[in-house]
Amino acid sequence: MHSPGGKDGSWSRDWKELTGWKRWLVVTGAEHASFTDVPLLAEQIGLDLGFAMTGARSVEITRAYVAAFFARHLTGKPQPLLDKPSAHYPEVTS
Repeated sequence: MHSPGGKDGSWSRDWKELTGWKRWLVVTGAEHASFTDVPLLAEQIGLDLGFAMTGARSVEITRAYVAAFFARHLTGKPQPLLDKPSAHYPEVTS
């Protein structure tokens, strides 16, 4: 729904208006709440949210990409993870 060309056209429309450095990453199997603690906590109490991606995997992906973003912009160090697909995270496309 929120992927380029998805049902919610406001994302594609507004993306063009953003200035500065940006990346649009799509994580196959992720839901909106996948980028929070909800899936991980739900699994710990035995609640099946029906998400295709496990909570542990969503946390791993989120940590890696957020860390790469901050390393790139706070230290100025190149972060290949943000520039091209990674074999470690095949679910993530740009």
